Amino acid sequence: MPERFPALEDNRNLRFFAFASLYAAQGLPWGLFVIAIPAWLAGKGLSAADIGSFIAIAGLPWSFKLVAGPLMDRFTFLSMGRRRPWVIGAQTGIIAGMLLLAGAPSPDKHLMLIAGIGFFINSFCALQDVAVDGMAIDVLPEDERARVNAFMFGGQVAGISLSSAGGTYLLSLIGLNAAAIICAALVFIIMLVPLLLRERDGEKLLPWTEGEPSSAALSNQLGDFRSIFLDLGRALILPMSILLTLCEFLNRASSGLFVAITPVVTVQQLGWADTEYSNWQASAGIVAAIFGVIVAPMIDRRGAGLALIAAISAKLVILAGAGLMVSWWEYKAFFTSIIVVLNLSGQIITVAIIALFMNICARKVAATQFAVYMAISNLALSAGSGLVKPLSFLSYADMYFLSAAMCVVFLIAWPLFNLERHQERLALLEGD
Repeated sequence: MPERFPALEDNRNLRFFAFASLYAAQGLPWGLFVIAIPAWLAGKGLSAADIGSFIAIAGLPWSFKLVAGPLMDRFTFLSMGRRRPWVIGAQTGIIAGMLLLAGAPSPDKHLMLIAGIGFFINSFCALQDVAVDGMAIDVLPEDERARVNAFMFGGQVAGISLSSAGGTYLLSLIGLNAAAIICAALVFIIMLVPLLLRERDGEKLLPWTEGEPSSAALSNQLGDFRSIFLDLGRALILPMSILLTLCEFLNRASSGLFVAITPVVTVQQLGWADTEYSNWQASAGIVAAIFGVIVAPMIDRRGAGLALIAAISAKLVILAGAGLMVSWWEYKAFFTSIIVVLNLSGQIITVAIIALFMNICARKVAATQFAVYMAISNLALSAGSGLVKPLSFLSYADMYFLSAAMCVVFLIAWPLFNLERHQERLALLEGD
């Protein structure tokens, strides 16, 4: 069995499959805690402020990825690969958290306890995300990155869609405990991927099997925290790095605000069943994932910047339209159209902006730098969800306007971004 599968470095199809599967594993808890449980709570009559706080707490660990990156670059078990041991450990933690959730009491009566368990599970999800991103940067050829990104986020959307639609159904039918056990079983199945596939040929499959570190892993290994943080700090404070980070913060905060209030609008105000909202989100997510895979090669050819502008503009129009056309909310086709178009535009934004973040990373600290960007991105999503409570004096329409306004600021700032200028400055830094 150890020799049955080739290494990821040597097989293109396995790379596509492996990265999509691993991202699906971290999408399963996200769909459960951000869509399924919030929709179920909305059906139980909990307020938008309570649901927003729940999402913010459960999703907060994704902002800690900037801590995980340097740890992974510094501490490794190179004979099993630079990232694979971290992936296996993280998935073990996700499974343990799901089993803990299986023994937890009802979320509507113990909201903060369930949010705390979500925090625990998402801590390991975020850890896995950093490890998988680092593995992708290490083993993917540059001409595969956009397409593999599309497959990765397609896999994540598939996981989110499965757990959001299936989770809501299971919550209503058999309760949270059984839903958590099923989710744990799915993550265990996916864990077979890192257990059976090496990063590079000649590495150990498991700690007690034969193998040795690859030359690539040894050459990329960083020596100490001081050099990691010094190179990282110099790369992060470059003007284009700061600008792209601010733009992404606006985009994700806008999405976080929408994600927090929409279950309440649809379930409590418009009378949708909680399963109906989750099913629409799941269906739209699957369509968006397929759409992202189809258009990813075009993004590679035409440029991520152009795709980003088009997708943010579409998001702006939809959010502003939702705020302006309150009287249309009662028409299910109108609101489902909003959900579908925002998922489509969101997928393009994700594929494009991830490609841009990869392109602005310094080679020596690429994995750590990328983890910092993704941590800030996820912090922005939690911040957007957390805005609901202090902004509870606003109407839901006003909150959609605020979400749209963040997109306006994004588009105003974007013309200042210049990738070529950034890469010139980065080349000077790396030449020092």
